[in-house]
Amino acid sequence: MDALFENYRTLLARVSARCGEIEAALSGHMACRKGCSACCLNISLFPVEAVSLRLAFDTLSEDQKALALTRAAESSDEGPCPLLDGAGACLLYGYRPVICRTHGLPILFDDGKGNQRVDFCPENLQGLSSLSGDVMINLDPMNQMLAAVNAMFCDELFGTEAPFERLSIADTLYLDVA
Repeated sequence: MDALFENYRTLLARVSARCGEIEAALSGHMACRKGCSACCLNISLFPVEAVSLRLAFDTLSEDQKALALTRAAESSDEGPCPLLDGAGACLLYGYRPVICRTHGLPILFDDGKGNQRVDFCPENLQGLSSLSGDVMINLDPMNQMLAAVNAMFCDELFGTEAPFERLSIADTLYLDVA
């Protein structure tokens, strides 16, 4: 099954590298840190992300799994991510999905009305009056790449139709990947 995730892992590496560049460029203006989890919600994932995260879940200790499953059972849509430990740190940080890697950073996106907007965590970028384009993540092309990677993954794993379009992180923890 490892070969199925080659494109996804390549995308994650590219996103992480880009995020690292931005974090370095804005280091004096970033409040994000381990335990800062206001952005960490029970978001929905594409199948490639869900299956990858579910497989990574198996690497956790039994205590960590039990904690996450308890939180998943109590979770609601857009509630806190069930993969947060008691201190607000991600139990599967190294395996986190694309959107989790970009949380807090300045993202450029189309608002659906033809306007370009920039969004970022309000705790970050304090004292800056402007941002240059080289410290932003262009969300639309990144999402297009993720959608293409997901489509290839689904074609290879599921054939003509995936069993779900998106799945919450909480529901992902119960996914049968055998």
